[in-house]
Amino acid sequence: MRMTILLTLSVFAAASSGCMSDVKAPSSAKTSTFDCSGPGKGWGDCTDKADAQCGVRGYTIVARNGDAEGNNSSGNTQMKRTLVVSCK
Repeated sequence: MRMTILLTLSVFAAASSGCMSDVKAPSSAKTSTFDCSGPGKGWGDCTDKADAQCGVRGYTIVARNGDAEGNNSSGNTQMKRTLVVSCK
């Protein structure tokens, strides 16, 4: 239970950094966080980055976080997206 909480906190800390970072999971699997936030970007941008890091489909999705933030100057809602994967 304690390791699960520590892993969860580590993943959230990495996701909030806004860039790719590595976190060690308890099983020593390499876990990476990818940011694909912003206008004109989508989940495909994150999966492309994961494919480049781990090999095509050489990863397991650990977490997928996305939420809308307030309006930008053009009135559109900004979307923040992060994808956490564990390379196989």
